[in-house]
Amino acid sequence: MEEPSESTMEPAPVQAHEPPTAPAAMSTVNKKRPKIDLAVQSGERRRGKSMFGIVLGTLKKAKLEDKERNASEAAKKRHLLEQRLQAKLQKETDSVRRAEEAKKDKTTANRKEEELQLKDSIYKLRRIRLPLLSNFLSTSDIIPSDPTSATSSDPLAPLPRSHPPPLYYRPAILTPSQEAFLAKRQTEVAEAIEKEWLAFREERTAGIEEIKRLRQRVSEEEARQRKEREANREETPKEEGEGGRDEEAEEQRVKEPESAMEVDEERRSESAARKEDVCREPDRKDEPAPMQADDEDAVEY
Repeated sequence: MEEPSESTMEPAPVQAHEPPTAPAAMSTVNKKRPKIDLAVQSGERRRGKSMFGIVLGTLKKAKLEDKERNASEAAKKRHLLEQRLQAKLQKETDSVRRAEEAKKDKTTANRKEEELQLKDSIYKLRRIRLPLLSNFLSTSDIIPSDPTSATSSDPLAPLPRSHPPPLYYRPAILTPSQEAFLAKRQTEVAEAIEKEWLAFREERTAGIEEIKRLRQRVSEEEARQRKEREANREETPKEEGEGGRDEEAEEQRVKEPESAMEVDEERRSESAARKEDVCREPDRKDEPAPMQADDEDAVEY
């Protein structure tokens, strides 16, 4: 194998290092991350902490002021006044509610009494009238041939409505079936009307007890309202007297400065009068004294 000669060997082309273009250089610059300024961040954190501390301090101060305000005498008086107003409002509300309930109870008692009176008159009339009508036959009666058979399910049932309406009658001479029918119906009506009257008496007794209870509640409520009115009348003069004493004390306080001012004015006027008298005394000394006539020079006429 022949070795290549030096003449045949050519040096490899050397690539020149070309400078990067402008866009490539900007891309490399932009890829660089900015440095974080730790001093700025620490300052912002300190400022945030200080602002948070100021807010907490303001809230604590407001809380303390609120506690002091609530603990003050004015706050206590205001709290007591609010409690009194709430108690008064609750009392008035309860009073109005009880008055409304008493009014309803009174209306209910009156209505029940009217109903009982009406029922009493009706049942008394039925107790007298139905036994009398059981002695008569009606045109709607179906008289069975067997006297032992039942006449009607309800002996107190009214006559059926028909046209023409049924009529009561009594023959002069009754057949045996009619006599048995009337005797059985009289017995059934008497028993039924007595049961009906006893049931109504129980109902009337219970109704009377309920009416008494309702009226007792109404009377208690009226007595309570009367006592409240009397108590309010007694409290009103006391409040007026306390208010009058307060007004008199206030007038006295107003009059005291006025009287002091009057005393000062009197003192000032007295001092001014004294000064005037002192100023006038020298003038009086300079004035000539009036001439006095001697007894010897007097002329008699």
